[in-house]
Amino acid sequence: MKLFTPVLAIILLGLAAAPCAHAQQNAADSSAVQANLKQMEDAWVKALVNKDQAAVGNMIADDFAGFNPDGKHVGKSQLLDEMKNEPNTLSSAVNDNMDVHVYGPNLATVSGTTTEKGKDKDGKQFTRSYVWVDTWMERNGKWECIAEGVMQLPKKK
Repeated sequence: MKLFTPVLAIILLGLAAAPCAHAQQNAADSSAVQANLKQMEDAWVKALVNKDQAAVGNMIADDFAGFNPDGKHVGKSQLLDEMKNEPNTLSSAVNDNMDVHVYGPNLATVSGTTTEKGKDKDGKQFTRSYVWVDTWMERNGKWECIAEGVMQLPKKK
């Protein structure tokens, strides 16, 4: 009986610690996902500045569904066409206030703001800001944006 009590205590402590270890692993996984998706969002705006359609196309799913700042529903091909035909030239685009929510091992949202600076087709300089939310899903080991909503913010007075 004396041997049984310490063994039972060790087993109970082990069972009590298991959920904590699992939670720590999930937190570490979530932190890695958050960092990865923020990096991907920053790569996306860099690709916009460089008009790199291939880079953006590689980040968004073939079944992507989104709304552009004009409220128009766009799929992947429409989004890439808009990028290709964009008459404005960006000199910079910077994300800010990014907030990542991980909902499971393969699903997350990223919301934030982006400020773009550049020149319009007539050479007039502009600064514009957007708020957005992207939904990301990991499929076959690759994170892809499956949905997006973007809204341009009114100009500051």
